Amino acid sequence: MQMFLLNIAQSIMGFMSKVNMLTGDTDSPTGDPTVDDVYTKVFKPVVDILDSMLLPILILLGTAGSIYAIVLGVNYSKAESADKREEAKKRMINAIIGIVVTLLLLILLKLFTANAQTIVDWIKSFDKPQA
Repeated sequence: MQMFLLNIAQSIMGFMSKVNMLTGDTDSPTGDPTVDDVYTKVFKPVVDILDSMLLPILILLGTAGSIYAIVLGVNYSKAESADKREEAKKRMINAIIGIVVTLLLLILLKLFTANAQTIVDWIKSFDKPQA
């Protein structure tokens, strides 16, 4: 597990060094951009866009999922044969699973956007030389 986490941290730091090369900011004394500069110039706009899109996506998903579940429920109740009932039942289960998975992913995205600065600070802690 420790090697897995170490590999993830190294991958993130490799990504950060590539982002540093892309930003080309020379505010730091060594001429390299700081992690805060990278967060402000690269990640912050992306996080803001994602955060502003979450509520409309959630509204659309809830509305579409509710309408689809109602339509499937009506199809289930109107089904005359057992095969059609089983098909409608499978579709309802799949629709509910899809809605739940999508909502969970949206919640994870919201957690990420709300804690983006904390995540960047955590990544920045790996950049410090260890004594």
